[in-house]
Amino acid sequence: MVTPQDTLVMGYSRNLSGFIIHPLRVKPAAGPTRWMYSALVRFDERVEHVGDLAEGWEVSPDGCTYTFHLRKDVRWHDGHPFTAADVVYTAERMLDPATNFYFRNVLIVDGEPAKFTSRGEHTVQVRLAKPYAPLLSHLTPAWGSMFSVVPRHILERDGDDAFEQHPVGTGPFKFGGTTRDGALALDANPQYFRGAPKLARVLVRFIPDNEERVQAFRDGQVDALIWPGRHFTDEEARRHGGRFYSVVSNTVMQWAPNHRRPLFGDRRLRQALAHAIDKEAVVRAAVPDAVIAHSPIGPACWAHEPDVPIFAYDPQKAAGLLDEAGWRPGAGGIRTRDGQPLRLSVIYSDDPWRFDLSVIAQGLRRNLRAVGVDLEVKPVTYWGGMKPAWRAMDFDTFIFYDTFYAEPDLYWSWHSAMPRRPKGPGDAADLPQYGYGVTGYANPEADRLIVAARHAPDRAERRRLLSQAQKLMAEDVASFWLYYQALKIAVRDSVKGLSEPTIADPTHDLIVFLHPEQLYKVA
Repeated sequence: MVTPQDTLVMGYSRNLSGFIIHPLRVKPAAGPTRWMYSALVRFDERVEHVGDLAEGWEVSPDGCTYTFHLRKDVRWHDGHPFTAADVVYTAERMLDPATNFYFRNVLIVDGEPAKFTSRGEHTVQVRLAKPYAPLLSHLTPAWGSMFSVVPRHILERDGDDAFEQHPVGTGPFKFGGTTRDGALALDANPQYFRGAPKLARVLVRFIPDNEERVQAFRDGQVDALIWPGRHFTDEEARRHGGRFYSVVSNTVMQWAPNHRRPLFGDRRLRQALAHAIDKEAVVRAAVPDAVIAHSPIGPACWAHEPDVPIFAYDPQKAAGLLDEAGWRPGAGGIRTRDGQPLRLSVIYSDDPWRFDLSVIAQGLRRNLRAVGVDLEVKPVTYWGGMKPAWRAMDFDTFIFYDTFYAEPDLYWSWHSAMPRRPKGPGDAADLPQYGYGVTGYANPEADRLIVAARHAPDRAERRRLLSQAQKLMAEDVASFWLYYQALKIAVRDSVKGLSEPTIADPTHDLIVFLHPEQLYKVA
């Protein structure tokens, strides 16, 4: 009999429809539904690659062939043996354009899809057209790749719709349906290959209102509060029998220009805007404990370059650069050139529980107005405003985050060949996503460095190339990076078996639950 003592209750803002149930149908949130599945490879606490379904692998001398040796003690939740055929089936479905798998591109190298073949029941070979350093990261379940292996025998027999109603994986928890009050239940998988979970059940309660979700934590109704909001502190968590955990991620909030606009073709203008922004004051008004950003790769990543050009807050220097670019003070204090006023707009989605982008937008507006630039602030909804603007490439600037999670591959956001996410058959409505080149940035030298880093098998060489790319992009003001987002979670003291906070968690939410099978509760 399942009791509260062996049940972990999580409080989430999203409802069930936003969660990934079927790995080939990627949804906006990851969450503990990821615990139903396994991948070929996973990240350890140090964000290094270790085996998951694969117990080991070799790479050919030319870097183009990976041979994975699979565990022989893995079974699907229905008892059927896991084999190499499941891995090949999963990869082929992900690469099939008809699937419209959200991260299909990460398994395509210079236009050539990776080729997955089985070499017996417990060996998989992956053949690449060229060496591709990010491959192992993209065979993990982390967001940005999502390589969660699915059961061939069930999907071929029942189809995708039926599978989404009753998913089957190899992970530590099994799909347990929904409770009468709408919570998602995940039940322990006693046959999990790393050992049976110590918990009997995980319940995911969906509480959209942030204050109600926080109150549920205060009242002891939930054990873990996912994304507790800006105003819930460690001090308050401790008063209610819990603790606040946080880790700086590789997600960077940015004020991004549309480089397709002729206005932004002048680097002097971009550098002037950078000098005009009091980044520390603007950001900390919204996020007091923020880690200020100056490049697209954050300090949580091995490829982070701290020594990049920084355009310090200097309104006089900003004014001088604007003068040099031909923008002269005009009527009402707004600069003009050839009779045209220097007016921009910024769109952003004001998420009231996670971000406070309105504070940042208004801070930018005040800073720019002081040097003669008129910035119109346009709050919009994410789906009704941000996404259509990105699809149509119809915006001046936007505030939103970009992320690569654990793999520092700048190609998807910053290479000039990525003007938009490639469309799948009959499904253009959601495209493009943030990243995927929506800024239109194009610099041949940046392109060269980004591509070279993808094909360099040696990490030291990758670091050197990505260091050069970050310095170049910072000097070029490819974007106005603001701060690196911190991932946050509040957990009751009664929950034990936590890992150290890490960005290695594939859900990107449960930063102290890297090993869910080890979690347990005490009285």
